[in-house]
Amino acid sequence: MAPIRVGIIGLSSATENISKSPGDGWAASAHLPYLLQSPHYEVTALCNSTVKSAEAAIARHGLSSSTKAYGNPDDIANDPNVDLVVVSVCVDRHHRLIMPALKAGKAAFVEWPLASNLQQAEEMLAAAKQSGSKTIVGLQSRANPLVQKVKELVDTEVIGDLLSSDITFALGWPGDVIEAEYMADKKVGGNFLTIIFSHAADAALYALGGLDELSASLSTRRPNVKLLKADYSVEKHLVRDTPDHILVQGKLSNSSAPISIFARLGKAFPDAPKLVWHILGTKGEIRVTANMSLNITMGDEKLEVFNHETDTVEEIKVEHEKEVKDLNMFGTNIGALYELYAKGGTVEQGFVDFEQAVGMHRVIDAIEKSSESGKVEKVAK
Repeated sequence: MAPIRVGIIGLSSATENISKSPGDGWAASAHLPYLLQSPHYEVTALCNSTVKSAEAAIARHGLSSSTKAYGNPDDIANDPNVDLVVVSVCVDRHHRLIMPALKAGKAAFVEWPLASNLQQAEEMLAAAKQSGSKTIVGLQSRANPLVQKVKELVDTEVIGDLLSSDITFALGWPGDVIEAEYMADKKVGGNFLTIIFSHAADAALYALGGLDELSASLSTRRPNVKLLKADYSVEKHLVRDTPDHILVQGKLSNSSAPISIFARLGKAFPDAPKLVWHILGTKGEIRVTANMSLNITMGDEKLEVFNHETDTVEEIKVEHEKEVKDLNMFGTNIGALYELYAKGGTVEQGFVDFEQAVGMHRVIDAIEKSSESGKVEKVAK
């Protein structure tokens, strides 16, 4: 079959202000490595803030001279040589940049969070349904083979009936430092709750069966933060209104089992895993440890099963498929999502579309409402 022709919005160029995402931009570090090596895809167009910027990015990343350069999302949406439009920019521009492609019926891959808020996300889903656009969203933890294995172990009742689950996660960065200025501003929609916490929570809820209801507490314990330059000197001081401590308790849909998730910014205890996830059953327990939220593959993730009957612990090894396993730690799970799309993968296999992403936005909405009201909130379906 002919390769899927890709147009990317947001691939950085040397003439732009470089983001502090790994590899000087998420599109460059997480999307491009897979797209350049895969026989299923071909990058045929770029769209940046200006045509000149897009041309610089084409040269910088060694793309074909036939790659089209655009400075307007309408132009890339109307290019007949683009099948799939990828949006990898700050979340407050997702809605505006992808809507032309959705209205044109193009397939769309939008990074997570899908939008700045639930209303925008629902509008994007409605537009995709109306035009028939196929969609992908960068909730790539679900495509992580470790998460897939956890889901399999739970579904096949290796640990018996599900009793409960709990996750603790410390990001490990100093609590008074912020990675990017937009993460201090709740209105933008990209912060510790919506990005890093949500990647970890989405993996767990996918593997365990979703949430019916929850109660939550969001705290900003260190509102005064520093934005650092590349040399770690202070670029500016900011006041954030986004949470640095998150506590969520809920009831899982499939089993009514309780789940608790606690995440915080700030340094982690030395020599201890930053993420610890327990899943308790009537016959045993699963433990997952990692040093990052499961959307990124660091290589030190560990999956263990404690058999209560034999009183033994077994470590279960998992690997990415050969098509993506040699990619960098940012690109492996994103590459797995692209593989699923190219091969017609399903939600059960870890594929994520706008429908699934809106579901996670509804969880975030319920978390924020519960924290404000102090009451248990139902998660909208």
